[in-house]
Amino acid sequence: MIDLKFEKIKKFISETSKETSIYIGSDSKQYRDSTIFVTAVVIHIDSCRGAKIFYSLKKERKISSLRERLMKEVDLSVYTALNLLDCIDGRKLEIHLDLNPNENHKSNIVVRDAIGYVLSQGLKPVLKPNSIAAFSVADYLLKHL
Repeated sequence: MIDLKFEKIKKFISETSKETSIYIGSDSKQYRDSTIFVTAVVIHIDSCRGAKIFYSLKKERKISSLRERLMKEVDLSVYTALNLLDCIDGRKLEIHLDLNPNENHKSNIVVRDAIGYVLSQGLKPVLKPNSIAAFSVADYLLKHL
C-alpha cells in the first residue's frame, strides 16, 4: 500500500497562497480477487497555475457490491480531507466524487447518500462532470500505476 504522507502534503499546502484550491477524489478498479483504490489530492496552485498531485494506493479484498465500493471511494476521500483540514486555512476544498447525477448511470445509486455523507462532515461535494480529481486524475493513476 502506498500511503499519503499527510505532513508532507500539509507542508506543501501551507507554502501556497490562500487562492490555492485543493481537490480530493478517489476511484477504484476491480481485479480477480481484489479491489484497488486510488485517492488523489490535487493542489491547484493559485487556482490557475498548474497543480501538484499526491496520491495513495490501497488494495483490499474484492468488493462485489457496487454500492459498497462507491461509498468506500467517498469514505477514502472524506478521510483524506479530514486529515488535511487543519492546514486548509481558508483555501477552497472540494471532495470530487466519481458519481454521475444522471439516473442512467450505475454510479447514481449512491449519489444522495454520498452527498449527504460529505455535507455532514462539513465538506463540499462535487459530482461529474466537474469532479476531475476523481474521474480524471485518480482514474488516470489507476490505469498507469
